[in-house]
Amino acid sequence: MLRTLTSINSTTVRLTTEIFARRVALRASSRFAPELAAAWAERLFLTPPRARHPERALADFIDARPRAIMHRGRRIATWRWGARAAPVVLLAHGWGGSARQMRNFVFPLVTAGFRVVAFDQPAHGLSEGRLTGLPDLADAFAAVAADHGSPHGELRGIVAHSFGGAAAALALASGRLHAARDIPIVLIAPPSDLLGYSRRFARWYWIPERVRDAMQAAIEERYGVRWRELEVSRLAPRLTAPALVIHDRDDRIVPWNQGAYLARAWPGARLLVTGGLGHARILESDTVTHAAADFISGRSRVADPAWPALPQPAPLY
Repeated sequence: MLRTLTSINSTTVRLTTEIFARRVALRASSRFAPELAAAWAERLFLTPPRARHPERALADFIDARPRAIMHRGRRIATWRWGARAAPVVLLAHGWGGSARQMRNFVFPLVTAGFRVVAFDQPAHGLSEGRLTGLPDLADAFAAVAADHGSPHGELRGIVAHSFGGAAAALALASGRLHAARDIPIVLIAPPSDLLGYSRRFARWYWIPERVRDAMQAAIEERYGVRWRELEVSRLAPRLTAPALVIHDRDDRIVPWNQGAYLARAWPGARLLVTGGLGHARILESDTVTHAAADFISGRSRVADPAWPALPQPAPLY
């Protein structure tokens, strides 16, 4: 026990020291070499944190059928459960996460008659890559959907957490999922303000606004798209898919009012607010997993097209 506590304390001290050193270096380079600082910030912004031993998660997929697909020269790890010809529900994790986090949604969805597909985003988990951003995640999302969808089974639903929800919304809005524009989608703790996130990132690393602006411009050039075109709150009004937004009031990573704002912007969306679960533990809640499965399968009140129109957004229960 003492050895474990010592190891935890040592790791915490090391990480704190690394973060402080990076802050100081970025602050200094922002003053004396702003172009270098912007390039460094760009790479840092596009580099998701990764688990040290992602292969240890394989035990959670012992009952799944693994499959690797190629996307832009990188292997993307995917897993599926359920009958091969059943309609497909795609699970997408968030930034710095992995498919393992979405594991609790599998059983309720398979029981409801779906084939469930989860995957590690590029540069996450067991998938290859080092840098990735929202347009790249949306492309990978569409590639996985195409690989696991028709002719084997029609894509019939999406459950996405955090940044994975933003990627799913972008894939829908941009037409990457042509045959799936009206499928039900469940967004759990979704961000609606990419610019605000980048500014919080800049404050965390002591990066001045002029360097953050240069970082944003570099990312826009890398992906060939303006940042404002990626804002989920701007994409939502032109989406027609039935949507359920689930967000926890105690979320300290993505404030719950971002989910509420997104639900108001998305035509016909419904909002389920939880408490005491935060940003990650919300994925372990039976209430959340069953609410998602009910919405995707059309068994919940909010999924019933005969349910009277309610103010936007309307509560689930």
